[in-house]
Amino acid sequence: MSSLFFTGFQTTFTSMLRIVLVAGFAGFLVRRRIITSQDIDTLSRVTVLVLVPCLTFAILINQLNPDTIPCWWALPLVSAAMNLIGVLFGWLLFGGKMAGNRELMAMSGIQNSVYLVLPVGQVLFANQFETFAAYCFLFVMGNIPITWTLGVFLVGREGNRLNLKQLFNLPLMASIAGIALVLLGLNTSIPDLIMEPIELLGSATIPLATFILGATLGEVRMKSLPPWHKLVRVVSAKFILVPLVTAAMVIAFGLKESQPLIASLLMIQSASAPATNIILQARTYGGRTELMGSTMIVCYLVCLLAIPFWLSLVAPI
Repeated sequence: MSSLFFTGFQTTFTSMLRIVLVAGFAGFLVRRRIITSQDIDTLSRVTVLVLVPCLTFAILINQLNPDTIPCWWALPLVSAAMNLIGVLFGWLLFGGKMAGNRELMAMSGIQNSVYLVLPVGQVLFANQFETFAAYCFLFVMGNIPITWTLGVFLVGREGNRLNLKQLFNLPLMASIAGIALVLLGLNTSIPDLIMEPIELLGSATIPLATFILGATLGEVRMKSLPPWHKLVRVVSAKFILVPLVTAAMVIAFGLKESQPLIASLLMIQSASAPATNIILQARTYGGRTELMGSTMIVCYLVCLLAIPFWLSLVAPI
């Protein structure tokens, strides 16, 4: 068991280091001002509005099969539950005191479900990546509503109104369209002339998403770290309690044996770092971006060990 754990940990950690190198290069370009904030915003906009919807649609059209994944609808529900449980743990560890802790509660539960998880999956599960990505996009459908409602409420200035229009974004619409076409049996009727350009655009998503992640973190300055005891609470909720509950569920439902790829996805998601989107939300809605950015850096450093640890412990590859 110890040998299997060590091998799995080493493999996952090494895979994540490759991603860190790409992200670190992007961060270096930002700090040297070769890449600007405006450039990152443009790349992010292209990725969210064009590339991610194309990849989402193509993967679901080609890989989603309700006959082989009869409980596919459960993944969005599990995602929403995982986010809410994390925020709840944060709320409990902060003693229910919202004042001064709202952003940290959000970071305790709302994880990076795409930009970090997809590159990890592409490296670890190269032979099964399209299936892994299909599961991931189903999972994200439960993450989006939480991120753009509860997330905005927690990271924005107190008293801000929620913009429910944010829920109806192109990645979510692409997911719904892909699932609808599969359920109606129309996915095989789409001409190659349409699907091939969509797949071509979607193939650019992973490297660009990794670059954007590093560039976003590269903008962060370690100026406003919260007190150490608050950092410990965030780390405990995000990287110990949430993965622990997820591991218990994976074991209780026998997913490691019956659905090993889904088990791996759930463990990676549970130990993923907070979503970088919530920093963008804080910018938009008047939140404390410096506090969140400093905490985010710490969380991503912890994540570098947390994902290999939990994945190797519960669902070794």
